[in-house]
Amino acid sequence: MVSNKGRKGPRVIDVFCHHISESVGRRVRADFPPGNANPDVRLGIMEKYGIDVQAPSLPPSIVRRFSADEAAEICGLSNNDNYALCKAFRDRFVNICAVSLFDVKKALREVERSVNDLDCRGITIATNQKGQGLDSPEYFPFYEKIVQYDLPIFLHPTDWESYPLVDMDKGWRMMHVFGWPFDTTQAVWRLIFGGIIDRYPSLKIVTHHLGAMIPYFARRVEQNVNKFLRDKLPKQISEYWGNFYGDTALDGTVAAYPCGYAFFGPDRILFGTDYPFGAEEGEDFIRSNLAGVMAMSIPAGDTEKILGGNARKLLKID
Repeated sequence: MVSNKGRKGPRVIDVFCHHISESVGRRVRADFPPGNANPDVRLGIMEKYGIDVQAPSLPPSIVRRFSADEAAEICGLSNNDNYALCKAFRDRFVNICAVSLFDVKKALREVERSVNDLDCRGITIATNQKGQGLDSPEYFPFYEKIVQYDLPIFLHPTDWESYPLVDMDKGWRMMHVFGWPFDTTQAVWRLIFGGIIDRYPSLKIVTHHLGAMIPYFARRVEQNVNKFLRDKLPKQISEYWGNFYGDTALDGTVAAYPCGYAFFGPDRILFGTDYPFGAEEGEDFIRSNLAGVMAMSIPAGDTEKILGGNARKLLKID
């Protein structure tokens, strides 16, 4: 096992990993490695792979089947448990809190509580709220609160209304593999075309899986928007990209990292792993995402930004 103490090299901050505490696990009965809730296990894996800091969060997709009241309760419980972990190991964890927008008033109260009581550094939300788009006017107060506290939003994909050819049971898990990145893509699309970025231009939004489909199809997007949708936006769509960041949780697909780098540049990519999901109780994703970043032929300074420098700025980590 490699210890971080005295380790040379860039500081590594994992901004998109997950913590499903024991109390939350009992409520949601989701499929995840139970060791993720054990601080000794988590810290041991961080030491093994040279992860200096994690910014753990609840995957908000977990609450998609619950009522508004239940979802708010589960998010609050998770945020408390996250904070307890961060408080116990102040130099190793920072708190990313989760809210459900099923009930906006409760979400606003939870954001307030997270900032004032739980040292919250960012808010994670699902890419749709039981089919409701993130550009819905009822969510405007949420964005106003986020801007007020200068918090980044972490978009986590979730289920959408599919058809049998791509669903989980009849489509050989196509929804899970391709549907979730698509839902991140539609969320970005609606945030732009629905006027959210124009209304709240200081929003900083972290997209899971390195921007999902958008970096790969960036020019196709721009060509089609210029041809068919130019009158729908007050400026070129490329001018909106600066509000978005991407994490490196690509499961180790080496060829995809340079594509994301070409799109986001060195200042808007953040190291993320999706731990504890993936093979080997999450170790595979940590190892493969680190390898994917290190395989890019880019300046050393850019690698340092991606592994930790950008996260220090975005999450205000000393």
